Amino acid sequence: MLGGTNMVLKRWRKNQRQQQFWFDNVSKTIRNNYWKNYCLDIQNNGRSNNLRTVSGINSRWWQMFRSQGEFVINEKGKVMEVYQGLDNENQNIVMATKNGKTAQRWKIVYVDKYPGEPTKGQMNDKFGIYVDRDFHIVSAMGNNKYIDLDNSNTYLVLKIPNGRKQQVWYFSQQTMTIRSRYN
Repeated sequence: MLGGTNMVLKRWRKNQRQQQFWFDNVSKTIRNNYWKNYCLDIQNNGRSNNLRTVSGINSRWWQMFRSQGEFVINEKGKVMEVYQGLDNENQNIVMATKNGKTAQRWKIVYVDKYPGEPTKGQMNDKFGIYVDRDFHIVSAMGNNKYIDLDNSNTYLVLKIPNGRKQQVWYFSQQTMTIRSRYN
């Protein structure tokens, strides 16, 4: 986030003060922990849906927000929303009419309570897999065959356990994907 630019969705980065905000009880605004004289602001004095940060806090309705359950709502009843509901890196955050969909739901996580991302050998609870720890994917059918790569290393196939790296997988926390140890 940079002052004056649109708010965007970013993956959590450890100790990034640009991703930390605080509520200023005096101005009734949400301020940034890195640029302390910047606050959330609806562009064009509230006549736009673009949400950004600006300096020059004047506590007008387009800069005043509150948490209401899972929603971050402004004084006119609009809520923060991930634009088009797409969970993509750098997707814009905008203001929209409340519809209750997932793209409008937020969780306030206090910095001192955030456990951080799991590291090698720790469980990623969201995905239910240990990070960067080798595993096999075994079919539940009677012969307990392993998922393997075909001879071109392009497609997934079932094969008997053979000790090859094409049958060894791991979960990458960085990309949030299951990857092959072979390639």
